[in-house]
Amino acid sequence: METQDKILKVSLELFFKYGIKRVTMDDIARELGMSKKTIYQFYKEKDDLVSQLCKIELDKQLQEFSTLQHEAIDPLHEILLISEKIRVMLQPITPVFFLDLQKFYPKAYEQFRSFREYCTSKLIVKNIKVGVEMGLYRKDINIPFTAEYRMAQIDMLMFGNYFNYDSVSFSKAHELILDMFVYSICSVKGHKLINNYKKIKDEE
Repeated sequence: METQDKILKVSLELFFKYGIKRVTMDDIARELGMSKKTIYQFYKEKDDLVSQLCKIELDKQLQEFSTLQHEAIDPLHEILLISEKIRVMLQPITPVFFLDLQKFYPKAYEQFRSFREYCTSKLIVKNIKVGVEMGLYRKDINIPFTAEYRMAQIDMLMFGNYFNYDSVSFSKAHELILDMFVYSICSVKGHKLINNYKKIKDEE
């Protein structure tokens, strides 16, 4: 593995585990077994490292979401595939990571906001439109508002600091919130289909 790739990998692991603010460049150098001077050959400061990491990770997520869209059988299947992907992604991440991103790293946070806007205007709106056309989602929902509401749920989970996650993990909280959203917009046909995907009997 190239030196720069090692720096990115280890930095991301530490940020996910402890939050961004708490991890210093000394911590990263120590974990890598290299000098800070070597790290500064690639990144002029911590903000630069965080911004580049954010861009790389968001670009990767967009590629993976696009792949899952093409693999999905229908909009509900797409949601379940993406939900599982996000659940796995969130497992090693402390909620402090996103709060630090918002509060202390405006450049990286702006990249996340752009990613959010793309997901709202392209991915989620498209999913809802197709779901309504297929009769899987309720025909009376306001599509732009529903897409924004879904992103507001994600904002609440990541940046709202509403939950302490003592009784439920960060990734499980995402799963529960998504379930509440999906079942609220599904038609009867959609309810039956998602229950079938999740192997839930209708009477349950």
